[in-house]
Amino acid sequence: MQHIPPVLRIGALLIAVLIAGLTTLSIRAQDPAQIYLPFLRQSSDVVPHVFGIEMSQLTTDRGLRLMSVSGTAWVRRNALEWKHIEPQRGSGYVWDHPTTRIIEQDMITASRLGLNLIVILRGSPRWATAPYAADCAPINPDHYQDFARFAAEVARRYSGSPYNVRYWELGNEPDAPVFQDDSVFGCWGLENDPYYGGRAYGEMLRVVYPAIKAANPNAIVLNGGLLLDRPYRPEDPASVPGRFLEGMLVAGAGNAFDMLSFHAYNTFWRIPGQPALGPRADWRPAYLRGVLARYGVPEKPLIRTEGALLCPGEITPECRWAQADYLSRVFTRSLRDGLTADIWYIYDSDSYHNTALIEPGDVLVPRPGYFAYRHASRTLTGARYLRPLAGVPDTIEGYVLQRSDGYIVVLWSDQPQMVRVPLPANGAVRCTNRDGGPVECPQDGNAALVEVQTGATYVVVEASNANL
Repeated sequence: MQHIPPVLRIGALLIAVLIAGLTTLSIRAQDPAQIYLPFLRQSSDVVPHVFGIEMSQLTTDRGLRLMSVSGTAWVRRNALEWKHIEPQRGSGYVWDHPTTRIIEQDMITASRLGLNLIVILRGSPRWATAPYAADCAPINPDHYQDFARFAAEVARRYSGSPYNVRYWELGNEPDAPVFQDDSVFGCWGLENDPYYGGRAYGEMLRVVYPAIKAANPNAIVLNGGLLLDRPYRPEDPASVPGRFLEGMLVAGAGNAFDMLSFHAYNTFWRIPGQPALGPRADWRPAYLRGVLARYGVPEKPLIRTEGALLCPGEITPECRWAQADYLSRVFTRSLRDGLTADIWYIYDSDSYHNTALIEPGDVLVPRPGYFAYRHASRTLTGARYLRPLAGVPDTIEGYVLQRSDGYIVVLWSDQPQMVRVPLPANGAVRCTNRDGGPVECPQDGNAALVEVQTGATYVVVEASNANL
């Protein structure tokens, strides 16, 4: 593990700042027949705040201090477990399980900080999954109503002060295969089903969704984030899990979730000949939107509820710096792709291929990725994606964004090089590197000369005519 000088502890001594002005979502009005219409995609006039992380726990000993000044708007938390609250069917709900108390405190903390907290509901009791044994397995259809009553009570209990939770994700990676033992994964995937269990999951959503909405009309329901490791292709039998969403829609669940949740990871230098930091574009957003369109379902807000650049095996300084470069790229791409939020997994733990943004053993020590994340959030919050950057070599990936005080050009390259960057407007120009340090960028007419790096360079142009 690389040594980080004490000077990098600067964020640790700051007082936690309340994060204000977070994007809020609204629900379309329901008609007198109590048909709950799903939350629709934000209009182009709404500027999303895409920056999010998952945390093991929202406490100071899990890095809350540095998180609170990082510009995070979204936090995902796994999980509130049904089996702990209703261990015996019909015997009433038990709210004093230790893990339930912990997540309740996290709800309170998130509300105090003004964060959009996404809480995963999972962990079914054995009586609800029989004949399967695992707590992640498909819920027996005979118990869909039991789960609906539980989910409604959860939505009701935690909708008001001091919890104020609106976002509920039903399971985690339900398109994972059924396991024999308990798991944090889905796991509704059925090998012999042409839709890999998606129809059963969709039928469950049709029962549970209206119950949650009746309990709290302002609740936002997410499907369990889709593993979706490859698109479905009829000629590829191994791609059948890619039909899970189709199965949900075949079951009539197109109006039984508000936001479409999916996962996407890249692995540092996993495939020889592939870019070390992953491809320029994630195929999933277009694929998911295409599936919705094919089944006549209106476009929904997309949210990547898990993503990261993985560093498998023994961690190296090279991979740590690569994660920082990746973080400086990925959120600009998220704005390009029209995502509502993009959540880095996981902020305070190396449990999944060494992805923590802080040192898990010393949470006052930020890693390189933390600084890249923080500077990106501070620079891009309030910005709206406009277009790709034109007039630069093909080896440069760059984008133009707009915010109320001007424009931002964000660009990078797999190989450092000097580039003449066309400016989107006249005005004073200042440039920063991936971590927020100043970068020389002398103006040359209507362009700026920038030495582009593997991490993002931000070219900010002050312009009075840039009002959003």
